[in-house]
Amino acid sequence: MAKTLNLFQLIGQEQSREYWDALIKSGRFGHAHILSGHSGVGKDALAFTIAATLNCKSESVKPCGECQACRQILNLEHPALHLLFALPRKSASQTDPFSGLKESEMELINADLKKKIEWPYYHLQIDGANDIRIAAIRKLRKDIYLANDLGNTRVVIILRAHKMNVEAANALLKILEEPPQGTVFMLTTEFPDRLPDTIRSRCSMHHVPDLSWNLIQEDLIAKKGVDKIQAEICARMSMGDLAAAHTFAERDNTFWLDRIRATLNTLAREDFVSVHKQSLLLKDKALENDESRQQFLSLLILFFRDVAMDIKQGETALWVTQVQQMKKLFPECNSHAAIKEIERTKDALARKVHLQLALTALFFQLRKHLRGQS
Repeated sequence: MAKTLNLFQLIGQEQSREYWDALIKSGRFGHAHILSGHSGVGKDALAFTIAATLNCKSESVKPCGECQACRQILNLEHPALHLLFALPRKSASQTDPFSGLKESEMELINADLKKKIEWPYYHLQIDGANDIRIAAIRKLRKDIYLANDLGNTRVVIILRAHKMNVEAANALLKILEEPPQGTVFMLTTEFPDRLPDTIRSRCSMHHVPDLSWNLIQEDLIAKKGVDKIQAEICARMSMGDLAAAHTFAERDNTFWLDRIRATLNTLAREDFVSVHKQSLLLKDKALENDESRQQFLSLLILFFRDVAMDIKQGETALWVTQVQQMKKLFPECNSHAAIKEIERTKDALARKVHLQLALTALFFQLRKHLRGQS
């Protein structure tokens, strides 16, 4: 069974946890840190664990999980904990990031946060939450400079910090340049290169390593109760993203294999209509969301990787037939070029480019790479 560390269900990452424990005890902790790494490796869970460790009142093991501070941070309710994340753009307020949100919308946001509390690997899925705006940073500045947190360490955690727009990043920079005493900033991100150089230069950089698919497989068996074969498929499809693996495990393997077959059938045809229909399906908001589209593209990457590796019978469950059929149909397939194209599209969709144009362009490029065309 996958090892669980402390309050926030952090699996694996033993070396990272030991590193942070030593850093905190050293007294040379610093006031600003960036936790970078692929989606679903535990960056947020690690940031929450660090916040609890800094504020735990236990005299021995920290975080203890029993003191009031630990219980409050576990519920993201500690007065010294400040959590920032992307929100919908509902008003032009420059000081209140929640201004303009209806009561029903706030209820949905709180319901999503509850899922995050219950399982820190959960990816917040708030409709229209495309960026972190200056209003959030201005409210943060007011909160941390006026707060009276004697005996506590104020911890500011910015989830997916690369979503800060330029104004927000500039406002944060001013705080980082003259931080209030007793305040620690933890920025989590999958894309540290999207943060301004000025922000990165004022933070210590820490890479959170990928989770092995074997570890994710163990977690799926233990937490989701899936069988070993399905757990392997879901773990490998997730490419190190524990949250994605849990989502994959909620569907039968045949669902994902059917999606691969449908996509391959589309790519094998020479007509525009089939490509257009496939892109419309992925665009359909009733069938897909940003998360599921990213998961599907990750699935395509994994499949082309297995084609490139030329897996044999018995090396992985349920994928062999599709891989072998692919190699028969397209012996000149340039898998490496196809993977790069999909990765570019994943990045483009994360930056909110025109959805249908990006997907249509991807499918036409993949048709070329299947045939070995440059």
